[in-house]
Amino acid sequence: MPRPVLFLDVDGVLCTPLSVRLDQVFRRPMDRQFFDPVALFWLQKLVRRTGAQVVLSSSWRYALEDGDLFTGRILQNLYDCLAAHGAPVAGIAPILGVSKGEEIAAWVTDHPPAPYVILDDRADEFAAVPALRPHLVLVDSRRGFRRRDFRQALALFTTQTTKKEVQPHDRL
Repeated sequence: MPRPVLFLDVDGVLCTPLSVRLDQVFRRPMDRQFFDPVALFWLQKLVRRTGAQVVLSSSWRYALEDGDLFTGRILQNLYDCLAAHGAPVAGIAPILGVSKGEEIAAWVTDHPPAPYVILDDRADEFAAVPALRPHLVLVDSRRGFRRRDFRQALALFTTQTTKKEVQPHDRL
């Protein structure tokens, strides 16, 4: 069976009021910004426990299209931070000009069946694809990815991997 997939949003999941405050206190420039250390701890633990590969589903993906050196450095900082915390980016959801849910659905359709979980702070992004809702861990953007979210994501992965195989209707 293919490795589980973790679709990762950044703002509200890893970028939180805490990380913004740390950036202010330490006067970090945007291209070297901090990400919420507690969120990173739980993300690292989730990836280690599940063996999930991280697929970036955040609006940060649009920086890839900019071609701007500064936005490229911001994105590289994210990649470096995730890799340093044992959660390297293995893929990127397609940019199709539709809702994030539809873009994730396109990725799921184009890849072999695998258990997947979506970490995001915006439920409205998934209204167009209700079949994704059972895979969504809705993170409180004021706190970021925390223990409660970790437990929910782990339970979703566990439920999917204990099935003999991922059924086509589970994918979408």
